[in-house]
Amino acid sequence: MTAHSFLTALSPIEYRHDDPDGRLADIREVILRHEQDDSPFQNCPMAHMVRLQLIDQLTPPMGDVSGKQLKTKYLFFVADIDGRVDDFLDCLYRTDADFVQAVWGRCLGYPAYKGAVFFRRYISRCMFTDPLGYAGFPASVGEMLKALANKQALADWIGQHQGLSDAELQKAWRRDRDRFIHPDVPAPGNF
Repeated sequence: MTAHSFLTALSPIEYRHDDPDGRLADIREVILRHEQDDSPFQNCPMAHMVRLQLIDQLTPPMGDVSGKQLKTKYLFFVADIDGRVDDFLDCLYRTDADFVQAVWGRCLGYPAYKGAVFFRRYISRCMFTDPLGYAGFPASVGEMLKALANKQALADWIGQHQGLSDAELQKAWRRDRDRFIHPDVPAPGNF
């Protein structure tokens, strides 16, 4: 069985007096540009869930008028993965080294050297010793993909059976339901 790992890292973002929000805006732009279809995380098959979040302000408790602000901005990086953290970080670096450099390269302490090993070492220094895991993913990536395929097959079945009478729909469901209830068991005649 593959190990299940959580990664939680907090990287301080370099602050420049001559451009106080420049690095933050640059990181935000890179993250937004890669958020959907162009995400380097989609090419890391062991990733269940990955989240990058910029922490750039404190939300004061109600009634607090102290005006306290963060002196340093942070990049919060959380991943729920099948496998080892090092393997995931290597995959991310190999998938899109430019993305890694554009995001973490603007954080304090990121090495000037290029390579997956330096990225891993940097994230290791920023990691929480007790990572914050996300609940709700008790299955492996393979099991989740299988469940999504089953969901799609059910949606296709529903689309194919639109407009049937109640009796016809019930008959079709009785005939086909084992495909969805027991997807690993071949249907009779489909060997």
